[in-house]
Amino acid sequence: MGTIKINSTTGAKIFIDNVVASVTINKQSKTFNVSNGQHQIYAKAAWCSSQPLKVNVTDQKTTIVTLNSFKHETLFKAAFMLLAGLLLFTKNMIFAVLAAIVFLYPLYYLTFGKNNYLQLSEKTIT
Repeated sequence: MGTIKINSTTGAKIFIDNVVASVTINKQSKTFNVSNGQHQIYAKAAWCSSQPLKVNVTDQKTTIVTLNSFKHETLFKAAFMLLAGLLLFTKNMIFAVLAAIVFLYPLYYLTFGKNNYLQLSEKTIT
């Protein structure tokens, strides 16, 4: 039996070999004992999901998988809030246009890029 440890920075359902293994909550780690061999892991949150990740599990290794939301999510949230705040205080429409442009990046991940919203990455420790 091998071990898969999943560190999550976002909430999602974890699937191992197409079976729901767990529901994770922000900043939570879960450990699973699985049989040796190759396993497919993916995560799903509402209608968004991750690409499947194939991991090889052996007795001597702990496979650590990190689950994150889309790249630079916090940066874009902060930029959007800053621009929205500047719009409210200055009433300058250029900030509305810039906020709309910044909003388009996360909007892609919630629509056409829904299968790439969550990201899984693997690290193996012996």
